Amino acid sequence: MTDIKWLTLNNRLQQGVSLINAVNTKRFALLLNHLISASSEEVFTETELEKLQETLKLSEAKLQLLIQSIAYILKQSSKVILKPTELQKQLVELVGFDQEKAEIFTKKWSEKVKKELGEFNDRTQLNDMKWELNLQIGSDMGSKQALPGARIQLDLAKVNDEGQGEKAILELGEEELQQFYNNLEVIQLKLDNLSKTV
Repeated sequence: MTDIKWLTLNNRLQQGVSLINAVNTKRFALLLNHLISASSEEVFTETELEKLQETLKLSEAKLQLLIQSIAYILKQSSKVILKPTELQKQLVELVGFDQEKAEIFTKKWSEKVKKELGEFNDRTQLNDMKWELNLQIGSDMGSKQALPGARIQLDLAKVNDEGQGEKAILELGEEELQQFYNNLEVIQLKLDNLSKTV
């Protein structure tokens, strides 16, 4: 079993790579395009799967292995930072892709990454944060109520445009603030776990 930093190549995946290499190059490019552009978990409808099975002349199990292998390699390659030439080299030398399939995969992968980075450059970043605590006091027929709350102001700006900014104000009660805190804790845990794997 060969281990690449971004991919674990086991027997099943090697079988999948053999299927990838056996598929017609144009059909591989179309299949890869479809997998990249799929927006839902259900990548193919039942009818599409049947047509694919017939067109590629594969059993249902082999078709599933082919699709899963392409999707897995695509997903794993999207998690690392690689130069396209290095990705193509690794696909050929370590994963076992034939040169033409590796070239197509790398081209589609590069297009996907460029699109995602374009969206990444258009993102909003947090420049500053201000907060204050509030205590609303009210009385209702002799009983006094104190409702604690927080007001958080987020100063946001587009990453690629320093001059343009906006403010977002969050008014949170105690329960909402606790939920917000819990969500931040989950995010921090995931970031910590991610930094351990890199």
